[in-house]
Amino acid sequence: MENNRVPLPVAAKELGMSQQAVREHMKRKVIDIGYVLPGVEGKRKNYLIYRDKLDRFLGKA
Repeated sequence: MENNRVPLPVAAKELGMSQQAVREHMKRKVIDIGYVLPGVEGKRKNYLIYRDKLDRFLGKA
């Protein structure tokens, strides 16, 4: 199984929600499609979304 990353806009479109909704769901651990990493000096967070996790969540795997 390969872990290819998926850009946030693509994941949001596949999930049928806004990018902000995906970020909030990931931060609150409502959906498990990747990782939320803290940014430098507590600023912007990084969202790593993986194809295999996204496909599993969508029932494609």
